[in-house]
Amino acid sequence: MRLLRGRARDAGTTMTELVVTMVILSIVVIATTTLTIGFERTTAENVKRQDQIDAGRVAVERMTRNLRVAVKPSQLSASCAGCVADAFVSGNRFGVQFYANLDNANGAVGPSRVTYTVGTVDGVQGVLLEKLQVPDSATPTTSGWNYCDAEAPTATAACKARLTVRRLATGIITTGTALFSYYDENGAPLPVTGTGLTADDLQRVLSIELTVEVGSPGAIRPASTTYVQRVLLSNSHALLRPDPGATP
Repeated sequence: MRLLRGRARDAGTTMTELVVTMVILSIVVIATTTLTIGFERTTAENVKRQDQIDAGRVAVERMTRNLRVAVKPSQLSASCAGCVADAFVSGNRFGVQFYANLDNANGAVGPSRVTYTVGTVDGVQGVLLEKLQVPDSATPTTSGWNYCDAEAPTATAACKARLTVRRLATGIITTGTALFSYYDENGAPLPVTGTGLTADDLQRVLSIELTVEVGSPGAIRPASTTYVQRVLLSNSHALLRPDPGATP
């Protein structure tokens, strides 16, 4: 009888105990894996969110810097009778082109032509590009400053060297609020049609509101980040054309 009882105690783990142990281990593994995946996803989202914040901030700061020094070419040369162009060449919801007084100490360069556009570059969508081109000569001709077509296939090396292209940000969202909104001297918004601002409204632009919305591609992505900045043009007193019908 004692021998049989000893053998019963040495029989080992039962099937029921083994199953219970496996279930408990499975629960622990599943819980640990879920927490690990959650932490990794949160970390990835935080990294992308910070990238979005940095991209939006850098883009807004760069565009603000250049917009503040928008000028009419005639402001840089009192002797240029043919310099009749306005400060803004074109303006639409996701693109603008204007002249700016950049790195032009003592008129050594002339007015730079600045262009901002959003498009697809090398298969990457939502790329905000800055194109900055200096004139062919620091001295204007009788009709003003000239700018070669630096992006033409036949452009010379000297012409291409006058154009600088920068990627300010990627992931710019173009399905919502306009990147560029334009306002007149009274703070009233200027209407932007499918072809952009009219020639008359281009003359009336005295401030621009930048709304930069940046998103991230991929399966793991945080909510988009939006930067909003209203830029009052520093040369507004000179950019505004007098109303011919106004009483002096």
